[in-house]
Amino acid sequence: MNDKDAIKLLVGIFLSFVIAKVLKRIIKQGRPIKGKTYGMPSSRATLMTFIVVFLLSYNFKDKTKFIIIVLGLLTLLMKYYLKEHTFNQLLAGFILGLLIAYNL
Repeated sequence: MNDKDAIKLLVGIFLSFVIAKVLKRIIKQGRPIKGKTYGMPSSRATLMTFIVVFLLSYNFKDKTKFIIIVLGLLTLLMKYYLKEHTFNQLLAGFILGLLIAYNL
């Protein structure tokens, strides 16, 4: 990874976090288990999707790419299983992460 890629990674992480948080305050959709924070879109899904897509742009071995994808998906499935997010909240975060990754 060169300097430009490192900066791109950090900018993408920052944007993923900030955009998801701003959208949560606009949409104001609660989580499946009631709490003090909103769930739409999932910040974790946004961030993980961005990171996975960013890493997949590198020339890793197929086995490494597979592991990256599986770990990213497991992170999202845990949020669903623990009822911290609905499927739609995770899907919205996933799509937002893709948009950020492909526009950086």
